[in-house]
Amino acid sequence: MARLLESLAALKKTIAARGWFRDVRLAYQGFGPLGAHMFAHFLPVSHIVAEYYGEEVRTYLEGEWGATVFSAEKESGVRHNESSLFNRYYYPDHGAEIAASLNRLQGRVCFIPFQTTTGLEEFLFRHGSRYHLLQNSTIVQNYFDYKARLAWSAKEIGIPIPPDSHVTLFGALDYARLADEFECGFVIQVPLSQAGGGTHFVFSRGDFDRIVAENRAALGPFFDKTQVKITPFLSGPSLNCTGCVVNGAVALSPPDIQIVGDPHFVEIPGQYIGSDFALNAFEPEHRKLILDITARVGAWMGARGYRGNFGVDFLSTVDARNRIKEIYVSEVNARIVGESQYMADWQAMADCVPLTFFHLAEWLNIDEVTPAEIAAYNASLPPLAGSALLLYTREKGTFRAAGGVTSGIYRFDGDRLARLRDGYLLSQTGGAEEFVITNGIPWDGLVLGHPRYGDRNVFLCYLLTRESIVQPGNWRLVNERWRRRADLVYKALGLTPCPPRLLPGEKA
Repeated sequence: MARLLESLAALKKTIAARGWFRDVRLAYQGFGPLGAHMFAHFLPVSHIVAEYYGEEVRTYLEGEWGATVFSAEKESGVRHNESSLFNRYYYPDHGAEIAASLNRLQGRVCFIPFQTTTGLEEFLFRHGSRYHLLQNSTIVQNYFDYKARLAWSAKEIGIPIPPDSHVTLFGALDYARLADEFECGFVIQVPLSQAGGGTHFVFSRGDFDRIVAENRAALGPFFDKTQVKITPFLSGPSLNCTGCVVNGAVALSPPDIQIVGDPHFVEIPGQYIGSDFALNAFEPEHRKLILDITARVGAWMGARGYRGNFGVDFLSTVDARNRIKEIYVSEVNARIVGESQYMADWQAMADCVPLTFFHLAEWLNIDEVTPAEIAAYNASLPPLAGSALLLYTREKGTFRAAGGVTSGIYRFDGDRLARLRDGYLLSQTGGAEEFVITNGIPWDGLVLGHPRYGDRNVFLCYLLTRESIVQPGNWRLVNERWRRRADLVYKALGLTPCPPRLLPGEKA
């Protein structure tokens, strides 16, 4: 008897035959609109509310999909680094316009955000019970995102955390004592922070003083009493695995290598710049350990009320030959994670059911997705041939992209960047020699950077390839081949200094 989750092709036929999503009208909220594609495998996405925009959004999501896209960046013409502006102000400023558009839809209007925000929750409350939230509330999300909680519960869950990790107060931090205890550096994690933020690397007194000053200014009178988690800096690569709490079980993804802080690309040591699923070089015992830990964390979260997708980040140590030795849990991300968007496309390339289906199954109460089906799914995860590399501005200041680069399928002829055809997904490539430039590509008229809200390491776009992008002897770094290729894309983008632009309502 065929399994329900045996292949994506079979599942799509089942979805159509059983009408699981027939009356659902999906609205997605995320940083970038293209994230909505991870759910478009199963049902159309009607509306998107996002911070960023991008040339490919106009071409494909608005043009081909016919989706209605509300974007803060589209309206302001500015891309910066302060996501809290979107979280605080976008729905209060545009809620009536969004509701008017959604109210023209027939069926169940379901919001599925990358992560829940108070702005979204207040919008849903004010505009009636017809809208459904397919995500954990901010209260549940913050409970698990609190970075100290995993350290408190590690023994109960049965997971390894870095040795000598401890929780203390910001006001009690003593650099001299910490520098003596952690000779190779240490990490300060602020318990509640924006996705991908709140993790600070300290290798010098200057690093420490800067981090303390920034957080003192941000936290004000709460600084001294804010709890922080202190972790030794570990020299091995960062790893990741995604899971989904669904129907009393935990569905899993293949583990991947996360690339953070490569100085060729960014200045911030903890800045996320890419993921590598293509290397497939995990030792069997390491792969099994990562999957087992992710399942344990998911079971612990599910038993305490969590539902749907989440991610677990790992730290590691290496031996003298730079091979992984020990693996420890760094933190849990109680939300849909950044890898989910492109991982869904790569799983679909392998005719594997994307993990994002399980999030829909949990929140829309599809009982046919049983623990037995999930166990069989986890036991048959295929290798994935995909890597993502994120590009950011390299100089401080405000810029426009004058090079005319658009989303598409590309290849390199020596040092020449050749655009082959339209496209925005890795699954649209014809082989390993082709790659994709996509997701957030600066559009004509966009100003990159804002002197008040972030004009350093401003996000530019994704490069997606079927190749591995990590350096074979050091998975913390991008290999020379893709460093050179990224440099050519930077050059093609043609970043040119330009005057800053005020945000709507901002005074000079």
